[in-house]
Amino acid sequence: MSSRGWYPGHMLVTQKAIRELAPYLTAFIEVVDARAPELTRHRPLASWIGRTPLILVMNKSDVADPAVTAAWVSWYETQNITAVALTASSQDAKGKLKAAITKRLKPPYRLSVVGLPNLGKSTVLNRMVGKNRVRTGGKPGVTRGPQWIRLDDGWEWLDLPGVVTPSKSRDWRLALLGVVPLDPGDAELIASRVWQLYYPQADDEGWVEWGRSRGFLVKGGAVDRQRAADAVITGFRTASLGRLSLEQPGDAAP
Repeated sequence: MSSRGWYPGHMLVTQKAIRELAPYLTAFIEVVDARAPELTRHRPLASWIGRTPLILVMNKSDVADPAVTAAWVSWYETQNITAVALTASSQDAKGKLKAAITKRLKPPYRLSVVGLPNLGKSTVLNRMVGKNRVRTGGKPGVTRGPQWIRLDDGWEWLDLPGVVTPSKSRDWRLALLGVVPLDPGDAELIASRVWQLYYPQADDEGWVEWGRSRGFLVKGGAVDRQRAADAVITGFRTASLGRLSLEQPGDAAP
C-alpha cells in the first residue's frame, strides 16, 4: 500500500492559527468519524489548544454500528471528554450539538471547528450557522483558509482547514474513510479487509464472487475486480452493506 505523505502547505497555516487563537476561543469542536473516533482524532491538537475546552463530535453516526457508538460516548465520559454522536447532514444535528455546548460552557460562544480533512467539519458548521456559507466537498482539503462566521445571536464560529500528519496518512482505514486520497491500486486490498470485517469467517476474496453476483464482469465473463472493489468500499461508506465501526473502546489506550 502506498506510503506517500500527504501534508498540504495550508495545513501548516492551520497549526499556527490554532495556537494563536486558542486563548481567545470558548472551545474547540473537534470532528471525528464515529466509525473510528480515536483513529480520526488529531493527537497534536491537545498541545496546540492548551486549556481551551474541547467537545468531540462523532460525525456520520448513521453509518456506524449504533451499539459501538453508544459505547464510545460512555467511554469518553469516563475520560472526562464531552462527546456527542450525530450526523451533520441531519435536521437534529444542530440541536444535539448546541445542547452539548450550552450544557458544558457559558457564553460568550466563540467556537472553532477543527479536525482531520473530509470528516464533515464544514457540514457541521453549515448546520450550526443555518446557511451554506462554507464550501463543502468530497475531496480532502476543500477548506483552504480560516473563515469567521458571526451570527446575530452573538455566537461566533471559526472554520479552519483540516489537519493531518504524514504518519497517519499511511493507515489504510483513513483511505477507506476518505480522510486521505485512496490510491486505486489499493482498492482490492482494502476491499478484502473490509469484507473480512463484515464476514470474519468468510474467504477474504469473497467480495470477488459478490461482484460476480452483481454483474460486475468484463469481456469473457471474468469479474471486473476494480469495479467490485470500488463497490465494496462504497458499500461500507454508505452502509448499504451494513453499519460497521472500525474501532471499539476496548481498542483504545486507557
